[in-house]
Amino acid sequence: MRQNHVIYTHRYEAPIGTLYLAVTRNGSVLRIGYEPFENWPREVTVEENKYACGELEHQLEAYFRGQLQRFSIPVALDGTPFQRSVWKRLSKIDYGTTLTYGEVARKIGRAGAARAVGNAVAGNPVPIVIPCHRVVAADGGIGKYALRSFPDGSGADLKRRLLELEGALG
Repeated sequence: MRQNHVIYTHRYEAPIGTLYLAVTRNGSVLRIGYEPFENWPREVTVEENKYACGELEHQLEAYFRGQLQRFSIPVALDGTPFQRSVWKRLSKIDYGTTLTYGEVARKIGRAGAARAVGNAVAGNPVPIVIPCHRVVAADGGIGKYALRSFPDGSGADLKRRLLELEGALG
């Protein structure tokens, strides 16, 4: 990142709990988190700015009302080529449907890489917008979700709520 790079953040009270949003100067989504962000690079200036995060919040609100099935806001992803290929594929999973980690691996041409896909899914910096909650275990179980934010495993309840919102659970 170049010197004096500005990141705008905002705390958004969503129906599923507090979300922490971060966008670039041009409004591209950098992160969505379940905890406040820490450890930004030194050369970054972080400013609280609800209005800069306005389009992201607007689309999230429409999603939670069931009125938005695919986000159109740009994202600025920083990851390995493998992670970016997984995140790109996650963005193609239709609202209200799920894929297994193995299915995602096959769809990106890496059959047998389900565990690596799981690690990439866990590293998704923009959950909900890139719908990592739509990836489930091979046995159909919810699996773990946001384990870094919810080390007690309660993220699985959040994942279940997102899938229920979309009608993906029978």
